[in-house]
Amino acid sequence: MGSFEIIKAGMMTSIQDLGRKGLAYFAIPRSGVMDENAARIALLILNKNEECPLIECTSSAPEIKFNDKTRIVITGADFNWKINNEPINRNSILAVNKNDILKGNFSKDGLRGYIAFEGDLEIDEIYDSFSTYTNAKIGGFEGRLLRKGDVLKWKNTNVSFAGKKIIPIRKGPEFNLLSKKSIELLSSNIYKIGIDSNRMGIRLEGEKLENLNFQLKNSVPVLPGFIQLPPSGLPIIVLQDGQTTGGYPRIAYIQNQYLSELNQIPLGGELIFIFV
Repeated sequence: MGSFEIIKAGMMTSIQDLGRKGLAYFAIPRSGVMDENAARIALLILNKNEECPLIECTSSAPEIKFNDKTRIVITGADFNWKINNEPINRNSILAVNKNDILKGNFSKDGLRGYIAFEGDLEIDEIYDSFSTYTNAKIGGFEGRLLRKGDVLKWKNTNVSFAGKKIIPIRKGPEFNLLSKKSIELLSSNIYKIGIDSNRMGIRLEGEKLENLNFQLKNSVPVLPGFIQLPPSGLPIIVLQDGQTTGGYPRIAYIQNQYLSELNQIPLGGELIFIFV
């Protein structure tokens, strides 16, 4: 956990993501970042999901005090950013410590800049988006622009712990077939990458989930990142050269960004799943 405080708000500083989709029929605009490329780059450098929220700055930069150490990336327009009055580089990972001050001036080579955080900002999703839509006072931080005195928190989910990589997962199409015990095991097991894993898939070693004795009647589509549960009770993760259809229940899936992290774990390496 960590937090930062807005010392000066700058102009039109807000929390945004890639916006809301499919709601025009209900007169709800997409909102979201004004420069998707810059926002995506900031999140990509931190190896974060592109749907994560971040700060958008417009014309003049905010001043931010960090109450805890973390890592950030700044992209977009040049605001002459500094940490503790020392110039910093955009488009690179920056380590900040407790009580560090990030500030800038007016933008020089563009209009908008973005600040992404290693931890996940604790912002509620409204209509499947974190984006601020001030006209309706929804999304972001209390549905408004950031202002002096605001304290925003983050939580760390994308971390390594004692040599075990934590991989976020989401419920799969056949998740409801799992027993309560199996669900608990799936998110508490310490799994090891089996030595017979390859580009087609990862075979996990660890405590077995309850045998479902369930085979899907028909083959169903599978994509890289799907976690299947065969009768053995040990999950299989479909990878880039994996089959396109399968008959095992798809109990969970790993999003592309986290799949990249998974694919870097060596044979015999350990991991833990957490649901998001």
